[in-house]
Amino acid sequence: MKNTPEEQWEILKQVTSTKAEKFAIREKIYRTIQNAPSQTSSVWTHRWKNALASCILIFIFAGFIVQMVHEKPQFKTAEPYKLDAQLFNWELDQVYSEKTGEELALYKNNESNQVGTVKEVSEQEKNNIIASKSMHINTELEHFPYATYMYIEHVKMMDVALRYYFFIPLTKEKWLEFSFDYPKLEHAEILQAMSTLKIKGKTPYNHDGPLYVTHGYGSMLFPTDLKPIYISPEKEVYHWEGASFKAYQDYLKKITSGTGGWKEQSGNNSSYTFISGNENEIVTITLKDKELTYEFTYPNRDDQ
Repeated sequence: MKNTPEEQWEILKQVTSTKAEKFAIREKIYRTIQNAPSQTSSVWTHRWKNALASCILIFIFAGFIVQMVHEKPQFKTAEPYKLDAQLFNWELDQVYSEKTGEELALYKNNESNQVGTVKEVSEQEKNNIIASKSMHINTELEHFPYATYMYIEHVKMMDVALRYYFFIPLTKEKWLEFSFDYPKLEHAEILQAMSTLKIKGKTPYNHDGPLYVTHGYGSMLFPTDLKPIYISPEKEVYHWEGASFKAYQDYLKKITSGTGGWKEQSGNNSSYTFISGNENEIVTITLKDKELTYEFTYPNRDDQ
């Protein structure tokens, strides 16, 4: 049977010379060299010097072995992520989480209805969720704090029209899944949460410019730092935290260069009107201080 590492070390200690023995050996070698006859050939002197050097090296290596055995390296095992309220935070302060079984339930302040969930899933579970739902949107959100894959499910429920799914790689084997119900939460609230997400122990990517996203199935781009003030089918009003004249002009340029083929119809310093590429939607966007207003019309829609 092979000796264990500890037994091998005990044997090694028994054969290693003590400090006194090491000193005696060095002294003996030194006296031998000093007392050697002067007529000894240079060949023998060279051999003695080599022998002395070899002994010193042996002592040095023995010391290294002793140090390596005594100071065994300690390897830290990465702590697993704990799914609780401290795992993440975002700037959507009115939405908080509570542990429910193996997942977190999301709630909005002053409301008892659940607005979403957070849970840990495997690669296979993620794929099964995507394959089993009526998903109409599948996109990777560029420049978000983490690699984020968004899906939107069409839900036939009285209080839920759409369900957002966001998948973020957590470890090599696990994903973090966030789901949100619309209109329990507005599009802007959902996307503000994910665009400001911070996961404990996972360094986020900080984009040096503004982020823009579409809402639901639409093709109009919206800034991610919007807070809803008033929402209706024909009009939406938001507080835009990052509003400025330059930010507004940059945003308007982004609309015409983004998806949907939007074209500018008219505009002045504060209000601009755009028409979609299929000409089925017209949107007038107005900025006043930090209040951003959208007015929608649908020239080809049958309202019957």
